[in-house]
Amino acid sequence: MFRKICFAIICSLLLVSQLQMMPETAAAETNKAVIAVDGLNIRSGPGLSYSVIASVKKGAVYSITDQKKDWYQIQLSGKNKGWVASWLVTLQQTSSGNNASTTSSSDTVKSNAEDLRIRSGPGTSFQVTGTFDKGETASFIEQNSNWVKISYQGRLGWVSSQFVSVQKKVQAPSNTGSSVSMSGKVSATSLNVRNQPSTKGSTIGSLKKNAAVTITKTQDKWYEIQYNGQKGWVHSDFISASSGKAPTPAPAIGGKTGKVTASSLNIRSSGSLNGSVVGSISKNTQVTILETKNGWHHIRYSNNKNGWVSSSYISIVNESTNTDKGTGAPNQSKVSILQNGTNIRKSPSTNASILKRANAGEQFSVVSKEGDWFKIQLSGNATGFVAGWVVSQSNGGESVSRPGGDVTSYLKNKTIVIDPGHGGRDSGAIGTRGSLEKNLTLSTAKLVYDKLKASGANVHLTRSNDSYISLSSRVSTAHYRNADAFISLHFDSISNKTVHGMTAYYYSSSKDKPLASPVHSELMKQTKLKDRGTKVGNYHVLRENKQPSVLLELGYVSNSTEEMTVSSNAFQERVAQGLYYGLAQYFK
Repeated sequence: MFRKICFAIICSLLLVSQLQMMPETAAAETNKAVIAVDGLNIRSGPGLSYSVIASVKKGAVYSITDQKKDWYQIQLSGKNKGWVASWLVTLQQTSSGNNASTTSSSDTVKSNAEDLRIRSGPGTSFQVTGTFDKGETASFIEQNSNWVKISYQGRLGWVSSQFVSVQKKVQAPSNTGSSVSMSGKVSATSLNVRNQPSTKGSTIGSLKKNAAVTITKTQDKWYEIQYNGQKGWVHSDFISASSGKAPTPAPAIGGKTGKVTASSLNIRSSGSLNGSVVGSISKNTQVTILETKNGWHHIRYSNNKNGWVSSSYISIVNESTNTDKGTGAPNQSKVSILQNGTNIRKSPSTNASILKRANAGEQFSVVSKEGDWFKIQLSGNATGFVAGWVVSQSNGGESVSRPGGDVTSYLKNKTIVIDPGHGGRDSGAIGTRGSLEKNLTLSTAKLVYDKLKASGANVHLTRSNDSYISLSSRVSTAHYRNADAFISLHFDSISNKTVHGMTAYYYSSSKDKPLASPVHSELMKQTKLKDRGTKVGNYHVLRENKQPSVLLELGYVSNSTEEMTVSSNAFQERVAQGLYYGLAQYFK
């Protein structure tokens, strides 16, 4: 009898254990891992000590087959499997149906304010690059809680979300697709070709990196291509497409000769500020203009090289007739004044005498460009100079930064890891009004991320969604990235509900304190919270971190008044601004 009871108990335990395992297995099967970094190592086991068996590109998507602590096992090609660190991928939940509507890339942004300033980054510290008039619309690019990135008149910039309305256009998913005629090139190391536009489609082959394809149809995020005499489908994320068979527009200026008017002019790979810089040419260099498109010249210069330059800085030297005003303006480029009371000076210097003052919206024809200054046509035959950092250019030329006044120069190319504390099952502190620390740290981190990214920094978040990340994984991200600075964001809580203020913690006086001090100082200037100082903190993310690091307690959610303050978008914007300036001071 005793044996029968024991046997029944063991069977019951086994059954319960199987039932408990089933949801985890199911969850793994319904998730996919999206690689978040370029050149991510795939390892033979769940840890950094295991050998590297492959390397994959950013954006590649793999099915998750298992999980051990902070590592995911993913399905590679064939029957091969490997392990990736969870903090270097993002999870993508697979959809069970095809009825979900998608947001169109044709979303627009409408200005609700007169002369709304467009800035080079998401914050008032960024340079004004233009204005967005009331009632005008622009293309929507992205947004955070306080700023919206737009494309307006061919240029990218950020505007305050308080003064615009985002008009989203929702379209039903297409079932038939649109016929096109384009060429493309594979950007992934190996790209599966499927028999239908879905990851559920059967794989009929694969293409190697840089393989050329002919695109015949688009459907959602898939391209139909010609593959080995048959039709197949590939994901558009891994194809660099171009309109290969579209008729080439007639050049606006064919075979003309132009002369460079800027001291040094960047040559780009395409007619846009997004094109990579492939070279530069100096003032008075003569070039052959092959075509003109959207304010850019396609030119041929030394040794028969081709490239694109802004037409603002090229004057045509072989025109048969001159312009009616005889100003010699390069392609009649104009600049628009951005602020009231802008000084027009006698020569290109802030020490030069002032000829007149201009107001926002006034336009002047450009005669030439001298350094960071524009020589402009005034009334009659008079000319004057205006600083390039207080105007916008009509032909999409590159913006000019004020000399010595651009903090972005200190942040450019720096690697910064922002660590939003807690996440997932770890909510962190819970405020008197119910605020969760994990949500506050994430929303603040995203604002910081956007500012630093716009300044040219290499920015990485330890988490970008509500997911649990272990302390060791957060530190590993800093090490893997070889971070120049690691910033861990937190909000404090204590039983004494009258305590309030902000604290910065560091572990090493030599490695961390030089980072903690300027960051904390700038945060105090911006937020005006009670200053609780910089202190030594024996925290894992500081103690185990080989990179310069600081842990910030940005206020007390246990204090009801301070909880209301720190939960506001305005406060989080000031924190982001303080971190932006503090990091610039540190790197300076």
